[in-house]
Amino acid sequence: MPRRALLVLWSLLIATTPRTVDARQGGADRCGDPDPEISISACSGVIQSGRTRGRDLAVAHTHRGVAYVALLDYDRALQDFGLAIEIDSKFLKAFANRGAVYGARQDFDKAVADFTQVLALEPTAPAFADRAGMYRLNGQYDAAIRDYGEAIKRDPAFTDAFLHRAITLAGTSRCADAITDFTRVIELNPAEAIAYVDRGVCHESAGRHDLALNDYSAHLKLDARSSYGLELRAVLHFRLGDRARSLADFEQALVVNPSSPVALYGRGVIRRLQGDVRTGDIDIAAAVAFRPEIAAQMASRGVAP
Repeated sequence: MPRRALLVLWSLLIATTPRTVDARQGGADRCGDPDPEISISACSGVIQSGRTRGRDLAVAHTHRGVAYVALLDYDRALQDFGLAIEIDSKFLKAFANRGAVYGARQDFDKAVADFTQVLALEPTAPAFADRAGMYRLNGQYDAAIRDYGEAIKRDPAFTDAFLHRAITLAGTSRCADAITDFTRVIELNPAEAIAYVDRGVCHESAGRHDLALNDYSAHLKLDARSSYGLELRAVLHFRLGDRARSLADFEQALVVNPSSPVALYGRGVIRRLQGDVRTGDIDIAAAVAFRPEIAAQMASRGVAP
């Protein structure tokens, strides 16, 4: 899956509040308990009692389905969400939960179909963003961008929709538009670290190196242990001829992630260029052991002995 994929699937496993599925039945009040085993037992009692009908029965199946998801039993979860939909064909939360599970199983066509049904029942900004996430994970980037746009129309301050539309735009070589969205994300939430680093990547690709360095540094102020941010800044420093700063960033990246192929290779190259061939070769060999294609990848980014 692409980096930072919109797999907010677990947040989509929506809690439901039963209205009459309650303590009038033995243990029914535990249907929906945070402990999945307790919830499954209680919900099964509600379902099997024969005293619950309609939406309340659909709620019980949905609670049990969510509990099965917590136990990674997707087949039973899908069965329960499907039964909830059979019982109440307008129960939005059952469609949303089933769509989330289909997404987790990478069955994106079915996930899109369920979120389309959610939208038919309630065309909200979050629902458009949820379907956009499924389109994005399925490689249907234009459809994802359209849905993120619909979400933003309904909620102009929807930070996540701007962020994920920006990531999708950047990933499809539309960096100018992506920068506009990343900038909007930062205006809405200045603490959103990923917006700075990804905007920096777009600036770097356009040759705006000073802006890229500023964004990488802003990202690292917010997330000092971001090996990704450190690696990006290190590579750019190297390309700009600042080996001292590049080496410092590669070293810090290795403190965060000692097995980083990018940082090992970059440090090895700099050590070789500084005359420490033996130690540099050790770093380069370690990087290649982790990722055999690292030499070609780094050469394409301007980092080579």
